[in-house]
Amino acid sequence: MPVDLAARENNKQMKKFSIAAASLVLILIFSACRSTKKLQQAIIKKDTVVTVVPEVLPTHADTVRMVNELLTSVQKNRIDFKTFSAKIKVDYFNSKGKQPDFVANVRMKKDSLIWLSLGNELGIEGFRVLITPDSIKVLDKLANTYQVRPLSHIQELSQIPFAFADLQNLLLGNPVFFNRDSITSYTRNDKGYTLLSVDALFKNLISINSNFLVEKSKLDDNDPARNRTCDLIYTEYENKAGIPFSSYREIFISQQNKLDVQLKFKDYKFNEDLSFPFSIPKKFKRI
Repeated sequence: MPVDLAARENNKQMKKFSIAAASLVLILIFSACRSTKKLQQAIIKKDTVVTVVPEVLPTHADTVRMVNELLTSVQKNRIDFKTFSAKIKVDYFNSKGKQPDFVANVRMKKDSLIWLSLGNELGIEGFRVLITPDSIKVLDKLANTYQVRPLSHIQELSQIPFAFADLQNLLLGNPVFFNRDSITSYTRNDKGYTLLSVDALFKNLISINSNFLVEKSKLDDNDPARNRTCDLIYTEYENKAGIPFSSYREIFISQQNKLDVQLKFKDYKFNEDLSFPFSIPKKFKRI
């Protein structure tokens, strides 16, 4: 079948989503965070006399207990799954302004497969991608070519030692690059909580609302020479079959250039039987 004019017009933009883009711009994630914590004195009025009560600072044991209680509550909202599928409308903006949007159909099998079909609103498929824990394969249906690379190739391109599980968590909306063993600060405020995790690569400041759902993750590369930053924002939570899921995400990326990616999840489902079709036509040339 000949490709229509709309698909041809989008081809140049969709070329950007080959090996590195196969993970839906998911590998460029990092964002600046600066954590501040202010201690205030409690002032209690009794009749006309103002009594200043000395602030009782929490002990280390108190802080550890509060952090563990918070992490336990957040963990209850962490999405676990056997399979997951979704249709995602992707809008993105770069330094040149808004770029052509596209639709990503996603299917995942836990710890095994991530299958992506990237196309336009008319349903014309441009790319098909299959990611496993050790490889990534890309079919370019507009150019009749295919690529096969080790997953480590994306790690080299992005200079991020992410694992297959990180891609799963990013699609599901679970926290990424967050290590409970590297938490350095904890803050409670009127809207919820913040936790700062610092490891060898990233600072990650996570904002958690009063329902113990992640609202924002701010990552900052510890290497100032890279100057890579990113905000991950999770909104429009829905609850289907007892699973809280953020159906609208925004990714603000800043390095040498800026990128704003908006992901609108539609028709998402958990734990249904799925197929992962990925056959390479004979006419396709390997590159």
